[in-house]
Amino acid sequence: MTETCDAIIIGGGVMGASIISNLATSGVTNTILLEKSTIGAGSTGRSSGAIRMHYSTKVNASLAHESLKVFTNFSDIVGGDVGFVKTGYMVFAPSKAAQAFRENISMQQAVGISTRVIDHKEATELAPVFKIAEGEHIAWEDDSGHADPSATALAYINHARANGATIHLETPVTDIKISESGSHQVITEKACFESETVIIATGPWTSSLLKKIDVSLP
Repeated sequence: MTETCDAIIIGGGVMGASIISNLATSGVTNTILLEKSTIGAGSTGRSSGAIRMHYSTKVNASLAHESLKVFTNFSDIVGGDVGFVKTGYMVFAPSKAAQAFRENISMQQAVGISTRVIDHKEATELAPVFKIAEGEHIAWEDDSGHADPSATALAYINHARANGATIHLETPVTDIKISESGSHQVITEKACFESETVIIATGPWTSSLLKKIDVSLP
């Protein structure tokens, strides 16, 4: 028997959990998440939990900036305590990368991120335990910090469940097929699920799943 839904998310880490939660917030609740083990059992459970916005592309910097808005109001937006602590975040670059570093900071500032280039003296005052070499180019993000990755994933899952989403744990995907109608069939040992929308959020395991439908990542 095949179960149909509006969207299938493969992967129960923080990305998959966030996706199914945000779909629920948008009113898309006939959704299914498939996780081969338990919530946060993969990369999420091994993450340092750093929440920072220093990325080299506008897309990633913007995504991180929007995510920070959620973390600073997590209990109101999603529900639950994920232990966010604002600590600030310091970034270093060697002299040979100075121009690219400053251009990157300018891009992040244009996105709306609170980041700035600081000198050696201020860096030492902010982080006196660091031994910072002269000539290092340094940036400081005021609002960044860290949170509990596993608690974050679980909070998103609880929010999605409360809004009608279905979560299947211990349910590894064994195959993915495209049906004659163009929809996707996601096959597990327990059941077959079908949807026009399949989101693979399995980190380093994504390539092996995409190979099942002859898709190669660059």
